[in-house]
Amino acid sequence: MKRPASLVIGILLLFLACAQLFRFFLKVNVVAAGMEIPLWPSAVAAVVLAALAIWLLKERNS
Repeated sequence: MKRPASLVIGILLLFLACAQLFRFFLKVNVVAAGMEIPLWPSAVAAVVLAALAIWLLKERNS
């Protein structure tokens, strides 16, 4: 069986990676508890989320 939950999570991780990339490239400001969050963590998060998604989707097809 192909485990449909892993497909859903893989797609969700790719969606989150794209959202982080859009924030980075569009320079969207995020303020949490009165502090502005810098842009560079979004680039790191996009790479990590994309790597996890690809890893999960490759593992799913094995």
